Amino acid sequence: MSTDALTLKQEFHISAVSSIQFFEYKSDFIFKSEYHDCWKLLYVEAGACEILRSGHKATPLSLQKGQLFIQAPNEYYSLKAAKEVTPLLFSCGFYCDSPGMSLLSNRIFSCKEQERRLLSALSEEGRSNFSMRVDDSALYRLERKLNQPFGGEQLIGMYLEMLLISLMRQYVSPAAEKDTAASSLSKADSILLNRITDYYAAHITEKLHIRQVCQEFSIGRSHLQRIFREQTGLGAMEYFCQMRIGAARQLIRENKMNLTDTARALGYTSIHYFSKQFKKITGMPPSQYQNSVRTADSDPVCQQIDLDQIRLIAKAPEDKDPLSS
Repeated sequence: MSTDALTLKQEFHISAVSSIQFFEYKSDFIFKSEYHDCWKLLYVEAGACEILRSGHKATPLSLQKGQLFIQAPNEYYSLKAAKEVTPLLFSCGFYCDSPGMSLLSNRIFSCKEQERRLLSALSEEGRSNFSMRVDDSALYRLERKLNQPFGGEQLIGMYLEMLLISLMRQYVSPAAEKDTAASSLSKADSILLNRITDYYAAHITEKLHIRQVCQEFSIGRSHLQRIFREQTGLGAMEYFCQMRIGAARQLIRENKMNLTDTARALGYTSIHYFSKQFKKITGMPPSQYQNSVRTADSDPVCQQIDLDQIRLIAKAPEDKDPLSS
């Protein structure tokens, strides 16, 4: 090596991972005294949860949708669903001896577009490289797939390290982070996106068409698609379909109606099309999801969703849904 060369500093080094997994909990879920010897990040994809460190006299920390929390190793944590909603969490356990971890632990971070993209890449590589062997709700381990893509495990470590660096920059410079131009969306587009998603929520039981949304908000189709793809990685109607299936999952967990009535309640005129959409988004047919909920009576975890069965954070393929026509 040349004497003029500089050895690059490495602020974070991931030496191993223990889990990369989605968890979906019942609305009355309570899990007490979880212990692990690794760092563990929790990202709330949907719903909300509360976290309490055992032995610390403090009110529970409320973790909302889009927020991330890093648990420190060798401590006990209690976790429960918040506000009677069904939380969907992305969890990753990892080992890292870097001193900077102490500054990131037990803090709540709001994930922006950059962090969400890194989480997307992390879940995608995890799904490609590992399968999750689950013996029960508390005991699980990663197993390498036979045909791993080249460099996949290295990328997992790199994405985690990049995520930690991004969080550290948010920690050391929170004011500057608010002014960053990382997102290509203008303020007006961001406000418009929120208005449209609120409109989606208000019409969740209807069959919306993209032209209807364009007319409602006086926006061109290409502009509408650009806003959603830049912010969410999904097409405008693809995002709406995700919301409808999310509502379907909640209705199934509430167990107040059969699948046909659930589909009808959300505006689906065909149970076949509803089942097709449900499987496309969750990786399993609604009947299988319903059975998994009904057989979880002895386990507070409603469903341990295997990495091969879900694509919520990761970008979805191009929107070919008939609703987009």
